[in-house]
Amino acid sequence: MNDSHTSEPQKVRGAALPDRPVRRLRGAAWIVGSLLLAACVSPEAHRRVVGANSALQAQLAQMHESQKNLALENDRLRRRVDELGKNAVDAQWVKEKKAQLAELLKKYGSGAPNPVDGVELVSTPEGYAFRVAGGVLFSPGRNDLSDSGRQALGQILPELRGRRIRIEGHTDDTPIQRSRWGTNLRLSMERAMAVADHLTKGAGLDADKISVAGYGEYRPADPAGTDAARQKNRRVEILLLDG
Repeated sequence: MNDSHTSEPQKVRGAALPDRPVRRLRGAAWIVGSLLLAACVSPEAHRRVVGANSALQAQLAQMHESQKNLALENDRLRRRVDELGKNAVDAQWVKEKKAQLAELLKKYGSGAPNPVDGVELVSTPEGYAFRVAGGVLFSPGRNDLSDSGRQALGQILPELRGRRIRIEGHTDDTPIQRSRWGTNLRLSMERAMAVADHLTKGAGLDADKISVAGYGEYRPADPAGTDAARQKNRRVEILLLDG
């Protein structure tokens, strides 16, 4: 009995490559291709690229420097504008003060058409001041205001309101002999204080805008030793500190 061995045709089975190694091979091939492509760039082309990049960096640096300079110039111009604005305000202030002073001189200056008795607006080394005769304000040797003194101060009161002022007392050079004040310096200060008290407590001026000084016989309005000069030197001056 012939044993017949039936054999099926042998099938050849192709083994499929895993997917991940394929991707790796493809990536490696891309990298190799890129390197080969880069290797194909000529030295001249490389130099051109490097030169263009350097020129671009220089332009960027120049732009940064220009922006910095523009910012500095803007700050300078802004300060200049502020300065010009301040100068314009100052110029307007000076103009207004000059106009006010001209009006005061017209009313109280030498030769005014309607002068206040015993009051004159005069120029001093420290500015303009109302000069009020001592004989109008006080009786000899006293520091209490007379009725005529109150009246004279009342007439110039509108010009003093709102201003910073310094009230200065002055005497002549006649030595004090029988007065309780002892010295002309003390008497001048007491008279200045009496005027200040009247203007603040009686007339309502702001006390924080008023200062007081007494100079005795040491700042004469007229240095001549005549009786007329001594009479002129006995006075109270109200200095306008803000023009």
